[in-house]
Amino acid sequence: MPIRQAHYSDLRPAAEVAAAAFLEDELFGELMHPYRHQYPEDFIHAWQQDFRAKWLQRAYVFLVAVDDNGKVVGLATWERDLIWGTLDGTDYVIGKLIYQLVSWYTGLERRIWPNRAADPSKANVLDESKPLIEHHWSGSREQNWYLDLLAVHPKYQGQMYGRGLVQWGVNEAKQEGVCASLISASGKERFYGRFGFVEVGRANVGPLSGIDGGAIMFNDVKA
Repeated sequence: MPIRQAHYSDLRPAAEVAAAAFLEDELFGELMHPYRHQYPEDFIHAWQQDFRAKWLQRAYVFLVAVDDNGKVVGLATWERDLIWGTLDGTDYVIGKLIYQLVSWYTGLERRIWPNRAADPSKANVLDESKPLIEHHWSGSREQNWYLDLLAVHPKYQGQMYGRGLVQWGVNEAKQEGVCASLISASGKERFYGRFGFVEVGRANVGPLSGIDGGAIMFNDVKA
């Protein structure tokens, strides 16, 4: 199951994969997008907007898993925490400029074409919860590779695609001698445990209280 970095043309099929994978998810589906069944295209487009922003940012590595026919069937976005500190002056300025332009364009697009699948009052629940949990990413765990998102199309789950996408980040972390981290969806803790991830806290706090899952997990890998 080939794993490669995503091309821009992969973003739409990757968004379709994410929409299918999280259609009945309690957080991304029921809480944040309660009208996704009425407006499925808006749900897909919201994922595509998010993916476009991350694909253009140097802090993220956007991976896709493809089947034997080249079809995108899975994806992962890995974030290298504090990557800005490793960039020289020119790269830093260019990276920040791209980030600002993408954020401006995405904000404008969302004002012109609102996401009808979403509950606007829940749009920022992830950002609102961050101050309550960010202490876990401190000290020796401040520098890390973070699995921002993992999704495999339901028709292709159980075929090792997810394993390859997770292993990529664990390998990168090991090569650099830093941690790998993630927040697990409900019922996926055992899967991540196979890669050496151990629960150190919970992310289903504050605005996310009552949401299943949310195990904060680290793999304190060594080079």
